[in-house]
Amino acid sequence: MPVSDRKMRVLKYIPSKLYGFLRDDADGFEVFFHLATFQPSSGVEPPRCSSCPGAPRCSLTADPPPPILGELVSVTWPADSPAGKAPRASLVTREVPATAVVGVVESFDTARRYGFVMGSDGVSYHLHESEISDGRLPLTGGHVVFYPGLREGRPRACHVKVCR
Repeated sequence: MPVSDRKMRVLKYIPSKLYGFLRDDADGFEVFFHLATFQPSSGVEPPRCSSCPGAPRCSLTADPPPPILGELVSVTWPADSPAGKAPRASLVTREVPATAVVGVVESFDTARRYGFVMGSDGVSYHLHESEISDGRLPLTGGHVVFYPGLREGRPRACHVKVCR
């Protein structure tokens, strides 16, 4: 009999490996998940960056994004999971549709591979190279489109697209 509808947050997601971990805020309990078990809700149309001079307006894909760090999900896993390891989720469902944000890069250190971006929502987000989806490094003052997330309680730009 599965344990169902336990609310957890995305603790870690590794896009190159297609898996991650979920954690319950209340007791620290963790569950392993594979992207194949993730059911994203259909989101709203992603915003488009109209600030790119001489280029078509940038946007994220119309498809819902993969798991976002810190987002709330509902998780189900088999009750007979082996003791001593994180159980493997059989179903992970996004609780709230993901909404993208347009931002301006405040700083980016190419040697350290991180920086900060000011979102159109007025929040400054940590920007790490591992979250950039197209492999292009951002320039200070450049525009990006991303999904806001949380890592260790701090705002993090997730699934970032650098505008052309």
